[in-house]
Amino acid sequence: MQEDELIKDAAEVIGGDEEILAAAIFGLQDDYGKIFVAGVATAATTDALGVDGSMAHAAAAGATVHEARRLNAEDKGVTVRMLVAVTPSSIHVLDRTELGKTSRELMKFERKTTTVQITKFGLSRKLNLADEADDKRIDLTGSTAVFSPEAAGDKLVLHLLAESS
Repeated sequence: MQEDELIKDAAEVIGGDEEILAAAIFGLQDDYGKIFVAGVATAATTDALGVDGSMAHAAAAGATVHEARRLNAEDKGVTVRMLVAVTPSSIHVLDRTELGKTSRELMKFERKTTTVQITKFGLSRKLNLADEADDKRIDLTGSTAVFSPEAAGDKLVLHLLAESS
């Protein structure tokens, strides 16, 4: 999806007159402990059921990771993927359904009181937003890989937030 379409989606939810400088899709950071436990349980279950073949195990593993991510997001009151929109004064985190729809704001951070931490993780970037004054925090992951269709938007959002931190 093009950045101008994401900005339009964000503007429909955010409203107001403040300019949206950038908008991009980010994912909730994985909880590797939960994914590991779910993977072990899936492997034990497929073995107990006599499921044979690497393709069946691969499909079960993929479904397990997806479900672990969904449950992690549900636990935190967010969605697996989110639309992050940056304005001059705020960072808006909006829902993003599996069908690519945005309908509501999940969190809003004021840029002047939010601590932004960006760290490298392979071809991804971890984006941690924390506003201690409002006791809000979210940990996201974006892509900077050249082959990722979301990389250009993610890079722009990361650049704007790195400038303000």
